[in-house]
Amino acid sequence: MKVAIATNDNTLKSVFDQHFGRCAFFYLYDTETKQGEFKENLGQHHAEKAGNEAARLMVDEGIEIVIAGRFGSKVVEVFRAGNIQMVIPEKQQTVQEIINQFK
Repeated sequence: MKVAIATNDNTLKSVFDQHFGRCAFFYLYDTETKQGEFKENLGQHHAEKAGNEAARLMVDEGIEIVIAGRFGSKVVEVFRAGNIQMVIPEKQQTVQEIINQFK
């Protein structure tokens, strides 16, 4: 399974970001291979449709679960259509803490 975590820094010690479309990076993690990589969110500074561009990246990467603090309504539509699960953690966690839950 492929998981994406929205974050504002490209380290495993950074916490997940509250805003999916405006985060600086996504940590893409494959639960089968146990491999992950950071990808810059190139649409984060767009005046409009930053979330849509980020959502398309998730679809293109084959992501099945996305973790962030909140998702805009257009992003929700894209994810529902693509059968991508959205997770909003109840407490602040680092990227590493989230990954550990998938091990």
